[in-house]
Formats: sequence, structure tokens, C-alpha cells
Amino acid sequence: MQQASSGRPLPDLLADAGIDAAAAAAHAPVSISAIDFHSLAVIPGSLFVAITGLRSDGHGFCRDAVARGAVAVVAERMPDPPVDASIPVVLVPDSRRALSALADAFAAHPSASLCVAGITGTDGKTTTATLLWHAWRAAGIAAASITTVDRRTPDGVTTNPSRQTTPEAPELQTELARIRDLGCTHVALETSSHGLEMHRADDVAFRAGVFTRITAEHLELHGTREGYLAAKARLLECVSPRADGIAVLDAGDPFGFPRLSAIPVATRLTYTDDGHVRADLHARDVVPSPAGVRFTAETPWGTAPIALRLAGSFNVRNALAALACACLTGCDLATAVRGLEAAEVVTGRMERVDLGQSFEVVVDYAHTADALETVLRELRRTTDGRLWAVFGSAGERDVEKRAAMGAVAARLADVSVITDEDPRDEDRRSILEQIAGGAVAAGGRRGESVLVIPDREEAIAYAVAHAAPGDTVLCAGKGHEKTLETAAGALPWNERAVATAAVRRRIS
Repeated sequence: MQQASSGRPLPDLLADAGIDAAAAAAHAPVSISAIDFHSLAVIPGSLFVAITGLRSDGHGFCRDAVARGAVAVVAERMPDPPVDASIPVVLVPDSRRALSALADAFAAHPSASLCVAGITGTDGKTTTATLLWHAWRAAGIAAASITTVDRRTPDGVTTNPSRQTTPEAPELQTELARIRDLGCTHVALETSSHGLEMHRADDVAFRAGVFTRITAEHLELHGTREGYLAAKARLLECVSPRADGIAVLDAGDPFGFPRLSAIPVATRLTYTDDGHVRADLHARDVVPSPAGVRFTAETPWGTAPIALRLAGSFNVRNALAALACACLTGCDLATAVRGLEAAEVVTGRMERVDLGQSFEVVVDYAHTADALETVLRELRRTTDGRLWAVFGSAGERDVEKRAAMGAVAARLADVSVITDEDPRDEDRRSILEQIAGGAVAAGGRRGESVLVIPDREEAIAYAVAHAAPGDTVLCAGKGHEKTLETAAGALPWNERAVATAAVRRRIS
């Protein structure tokens, strides 16, 4: 819900949002005090926007919304069942686009007075956004960030209350207005393919588009890898018309870079950690360790050694992306580097569980085949013994990645423990068997190097209990998430706490 302390006349709001108000003109003017798209959230004075969701169609709930106090409706077609004739119904070609424009207008266009950097890609978005926030803060810039994990302002850090990376338009615009009213000037906004496809960020005045590497995800929504990339490209298409627009691109991305680099933008910088790829920012002398990674950054502003407190050499690319954007939006190189080096471990991203045990336990959000491969390759470099992978694949999501994840784990881990990761209303055993099938097809041995333990807490406990000195146990896929989505509903979950408890039992 998006709510204001005082109402706003419907015709004024529609005009401010660029929506034809002719359909409402014949009705008595009404005052809008809130915008809702969930009928159950409607309060008296609401404007109800009927959108078609993945599970239900809001057009069927217009009468319910009116019964709860909605004083006007925006929809793509006349509601069925119909609403009272006294209720203005404004017809629009696309309710989701209208919702974005209305939410922006209702919040008085907050992003127009902010430097908003959208960060998108398949993996590394949260880390890159957080690093950018730290760089801005080191420069004394009043900065905020909105990510999958948390929300940051100069006043502090709060946990993201939902699973959404990019909030729905009313919540997003309300948050941007709050950030503006706090006196912030810069915002790092993690921008998901869902958020772009569903038009949640259509009316955000992005100044910069920062892209991490793009592989493939959420094909249940986008259909194809090309459709997924097209959704990501929308971010840069938002930036393109600006005279001060900025693009930060991974020059080593074989899939995303060719298309993204063809989109015109005022200022474009590229980055890479590959010595064979030409780019504006380069990393050399990369030295990873379990506690972090060191490297030297060669940039248009000079050369600087950087010591990140984030483990994983893949974080070098994330740091270069953040560094490029920071230096184009108000930071000098030395200050930006100081900010990057101050960044703490991001919750659920290569997060170590260390109670003094003789083996490593790492919690990471890797939930795609490419991300799992990246993390396993990284951990292999610092693992003397066996590498364990405890992971699953979400129900009601991209089916194709299940076997692919199993194959990756079979090739790169010594033991794959396949377990639940948000099965939702799908048959959990069916999901796990699809993953296991991919693992076995790639050479894994069922019952030896490929184990299926549906209960996730039991799976983590098994791997920790059987880890030998020098081993590494990777708990992948849940990261920071606070619930486990099952057919019985959302169950409380804390991956780090579960892994910590398993380690404590092992060493007690």
C-alpha cells in the first residue's frame, strides 16, 4: 500500500501520471489517500489498481476493493462483476505501467531529485550495490541502497522485509520518497529482471545502469535467455535518453555485453578481471583467501591496490563495477577504494561459519547453475580436502536449471547433498530427483557422491557431521532468506543459524 496523510484529487493524480482522465471526468471528483493493488490491503479513500498477477487477476477483485473503501478503480477492462456506478473506473492499456506512473506521481516523483544507480545482472547485484553504497558513504555522500538483503541509509541498516529484490511500484516509490526526505542524494537500487519485466521501476529516473554478468534465470517468467536479457536491457534503455546517463558494463560477459554495448548512452565504462579482454577498468594480481581477496585495480583515474573483506575472486568484478559507478557519481579513486575496503561481508554471500572447527562452512546465495559453478570453483582453490555442496532448486521456478545444477555439483564437488530449496506447491521429491538425475548423468554416484536428503536442516547436519579436517561444506541457495517456502506455507528459516548449530553439535 502507498498511503499519504492527505488526499489528492483523482483528476490531478491521473494528469500528473500522464494518464487520460476522460473516463473519470464524468464522475464526481474523489480524493485519493492511498494506492493499492491487493484488494485485502485497501483502506477507505484508496485508488485500486487491478493488475494481472502470476497467480490471480486483480480485475476479479474490484468489487471487493470497493467494499473495503476504494473510491476509484484503474483497470484494463471493465470489472466483472461490475462495481457500483458511482465509482470512477479509469481504463488504461496496461495496469502495471499505470501503477508505476501513479505511484511515482503520488510520491511526488522522488527519484527526480536523486542520483539513482540501478544494479542488475544474474549474480552479484546485492554485493555490488552494497559496495557502491560504502564507496559513496566514504566520500561523505548521503547515500541509500535498496537490495534483496537490506535497506541502507545514513541512519542505519534494516533487513529487507520481503523476498522481493525490487519492490512493487507503490512500495518502491514510497521508499524512494522516504530516502529523499531523509536528505539522501544517491541511491543504489538492486533491479531484478522481475522488477523490470513487471514495470515496477518504469518511472524511476535512473541515472546509471550497472550490469554484472548475465547468464540465465527465471525462464519460467521470461521464456528464453533472450527474453531474460531483454528484460535486463530495459534498465539501460531507461538510462539511454539522459544527457548525463551512465552505463557500467562487464566487458567479459559473452552473453550480455554485445547487446548492452549497442545501446547508446552518454558515458560508458567497461570493466573486467580477464587479462585478455579490453576494458576501461582492469584487475590484476588477484590473490583470494578465505578471509577476502586482494588485487590491483587499473582505472581511468589511476592504479590502486584493493583489499576486500569479501571472499571470492568473483567479487573482484563486483568491486570494479561499484568502483566505476562511484567514481562517475561523486567519488575520487582513493576515497572510493577506502569505502570498498570497509565493506563488511554481505549476509548470505560467501559467509563463513567459523567456530574454530577444522573444516570450513560457507553460506552462499548461489541458486543458479552458473552461480553454483562460480562458488564451487572458488572454494576448490582454498580447500585441501573434500568439497561438499548442500543445495536444491526452487519449486514453481525455472525447471531447466535443476539438472544443470546437479551436473555442476557432480563435476566440481566431491559430495553433493541434494535437499529442499523452497519446493512450494511442487512435489519436493520430483524436484530433488530432477537435480539428482543431472548429477548422475554427469558422473555422480547415487548413494556415494550424490545423496538426497529432503529435509534441509538434516542435510546440512549430515554434511557437517561427516566433514573431515580440511574439507569445505558449502550451503548454497538460501543465503539471507528468512523463510523456507513449502506446500504447508512459509516456515521460519535461518541458514547461518542452522549451519552454526550443526557445527556446534559437531565440536561439542
